[in-house]
Amino acid sequence: MLASARCAAVVALAAFWSSASQAQITVSGDPALMKISAAVAGGAPTSVSNALTTYTVAKPASGSWTVTAQLSAAMPAGVTLTINLAVSGVAVSAGVVTLTTAPVNVVTNIRGKISAKSITYSLSATTAAGVVSSQTRRVTLTAVAAP
Repeated sequence: MLASARCAAVVALAAFWSSASQAQITVSGDPALMKISAAVAGGAPTSVSNALTTYTVAKPASGSWTVTAQLSAAMPAGVTLTINLAVSGVAVSAGVVTLTTAPVNVVTNIRGKISAKSITYSLSATTAAGVVSSQTRRVTLTAVAAP
């Protein structure tokens, strides 16, 4: 068996956005299917990334907003999905964040409009993950008024 066949993690992502406290966020669409199908012999499987979708956050009427992200279901053992939202000078990115089913801050201190900034998803797996059947996860981005 080839090393690259020992781990085949496949995740179809569906982006979903919501808003609270009059905050508004939109996403350009669903990211493409992400599939890990290669590995260097004796090494971990090769991670895959997708940065083809963008997000926009409306300008807060007052104060600042935060964007959180969370998964619809946990990832399989040994498989990790991360997200990184690019920002302009009107906000602070949390950088690369591992997604779970609990909301986690991905952009904070939003004080102005963020227009069409990239969303980068990265899927990685360990050799212990083995072969994982194709699965779908929804990533929910929520914009909320900062406390």
